[in-house]
Amino acid sequence: MDPATIAAAAASILFPYLAKAGKLVIEDVSKQLPDMAGKLWDKISQKFQDKPAAQDAAKDLASQADDKDNQSAFETQLRKMLKDDPTFLEELSSLVEKAQKESISLQGSGAIATHGGVAAGQGGVAVQGNVNGNIVVGSNNSINSDRKKNNP
Repeated sequence: MDPATIAAAAASILFPYLAKAGKLVIEDVSKQLPDMAGKLWDKISQKFQDKPAAQDAAKDLASQADDKDNQSAFETQLRKMLKDDPTFLEELSSLVEKAQKESISLQGSGAIATHGGVAAGQGGVAVQGNVNGNIVVGSNNSINSDRKKNNP
């Protein structure tokens, strides 16, 4: 994979968790993240330690993750490092892949099914297996049947 794609993927995994966690002290970030996202953050911040500009971008992101400028600066620094270090690119690619399998994103109202489950969002119907007979979906429905009329 190319550095820009991996940097964007890593950022898309980390940003929502960091924004939800609020202002964090840089040393405590990985403790507030899910397992693979924490490992991803640790790997990146470890690599950023040698570069002051990258380190500043990570600190700014940790303290204010919902700021678009902080997000952009972090992603730019990450992309530069990935371009310069093929080994780091390979390691981060593997972590990103694992973290993407672990992370779940839900936007709006709805439901998420994992590990072969079935789910339906608000107002939806989830069906697994076979369904027989009449199915009525909606609100304020009225069903009339001839059977009721013929069987007193």
